[in-house]
Amino acid sequence: MYESDRLGRGRCVMQLGSVAYERSREARATKRPAEAPLRQLKEAVRLYHDALRLLPTDAVNDLAVSHNQLGAIYDDAGDLNSALSHYQQSLHFEEMQSNLYGASRTRFNLALAFCRVGRRADALEYAKAALRGFEGYGERAAAEIKMTHGLIVEIRRR
Repeated sequence: MYESDRLGRGRCVMQLGSVAYERSREARATKRPAEAPLRQLKEAVRLYHDALRLLPTDAVNDLAVSHNQLGAIYDDAGDLNSALSHYQQSLHFEEMQSNLYGASRTRFNLALAFCRVGRRADALEYAKAALRGFEGYGERAAAEIKMTHGLIVEIRRR
């Protein structure tokens, strides 16, 4: 890989960020000391931000994925403002490339984030928008449609 291969380097760093994020989730699931998952989360954030600096501005899909992952990481860490900022940027890039499935997935993530902090109206709005997007894929998105219906029911129940 050459110095000029920013896309390749950015993608490699994204993969390292993904590994660090998965390790943080595993550490939390196995009830390791609190500093282990936190250390991995911080590493994932650093790596995804590094990836964003490396990725070319026309690598729209990779930018969307990186921002979506940062949204999930910040959401896990309880930093809603940062999560929302990255989810919104991901949504922008998904729409920019007309990736309706990716945009629906990001809207679902936004709905989850709003639901976790008790912002039911916002959560419901994003969940309904995600559902409309997933429904456009019919049977190919049956699992996502079912999951989104469940989220909508849960939001309304609360």
